[in-house]
Amino acid sequence: MTDVEITAVEGGVTVAVVDRPAAPPVFASSVVDAEGGLLTWPDVTTTDLPDAHLDDVSAAQGWLWDLYGPDTARAVAAAGTAPVRVSADPGDLARPLAALALGHWAARWWPASRLDGVPALDTDLLGLELAALAHRCHRALPPDTAAELLLEHRAGIGALLDEAPPGLAAALAALADSEGLAGEDLDALLGAAAAPAAPPRADDYAMAAGPGTPRHARTLARGHGANDWCRYPAGFVDAAENAVSWAVHARGAQRAIEVHAVMGPLRASAHPAADVVPRPGAAPVRVPLAPDGDAWTGTADLDLPATAAPAPRVAVLLPGFDPGPSGPGAAATRDRLRALAARRIDLARGAPAGPGEPPPFAAEVRAARADEDF
Repeated sequence: MTDVEITAVEGGVTVAVVDRPAAPPVFASSVVDAEGGLLTWPDVTTTDLPDAHLDDVSAAQGWLWDLYGPDTARAVAAAGTAPVRVSADPGDLARPLAALALGHWAARWWPASRLDGVPALDTDLLGLELAALAHRCHRALPPDTAAELLLEHRAGIGALLDEAPPGLAAALAALADSEGLAGEDLDALLGAAAAPAAPPRADDYAMAAGPGTPRHARTLARGHGANDWCRYPAGFVDAAENAVSWAVHARGAQRAIEVHAVMGPLRASAHPAADVVPRPGAAPVRVPLAPDGDAWTGTADLDLPATAAPAPRVAVLLPGFDPGPSGPGAAATRDRLRALAARRIDLARGAPAGPGEPPPFAAEVRAARADEDF
């Protein structure tokens, strides 16, 4: 049993898990848009029930019982401004909704990293499995949620027929049939048996070298910068904590910094930049980064005394996207999410699942196979 607290607030009713730890940075959370409200899993590394903000209690009553149990559903219907605490009794929707939330997190924040050995996921194959999960959870979701996911990610149907268990194809076929969706690719879900295909090989990959030393220059110091996932789109930079590195070089009395960030799987036309604080109290220097093989690199002169031991602070960001650095504890949260991704790949390779642990997604199984083949 999990205790939840129900409170009427302006614009609706909240359901909050009692004694939940402070929410970690946003990249550890997932949100599912439910019928009549919003469900939030503040930390996807757990299998707890979500918090909820309900703006249409009548609409939410159709699924509250099947997520939180009858006591919670009744308390929501009678909610007042004074908080009421009840024991939730997770129902039939608790596990599939938690799996759906985990899948949405993976679609948004999966920490793909060549340095850490975490393979990237096929986003369309993952999206199709989310469509099947959404169809299973249709009582809790706005109409057309599952159909929209299926249509958005229909490019993954070929991979699904090659890689996924038959049950997933059957679930998507039922979804397509119930929604009256048509097309050759969708018709293939209705029974065409695809011949098994060999798992795809990972693309050839040459790890980019770290910052080099310019000719006729001395290297004064090297180090690693901050790799804050919130400051650029997911997949823009390799998710490893040590993916951002720097080197300070000297040429006579001149000091220059070279920044190096290993690219992630996302290939975009926008270029990131690095904020470099040369020394405590100094204004940051913005260093534009450009593609260089499989890395983003850039250089800039630094105003440093010739006698100073360089110890700059370096962080990579995408101008126009960057919301600012994450707060304290973000690095520890990133470590937990890397451990979660590694655990998911272990499950995809056949490790036994623990109690309440969602089984691996087809996209994770495919990624694990491709990574082993590589």
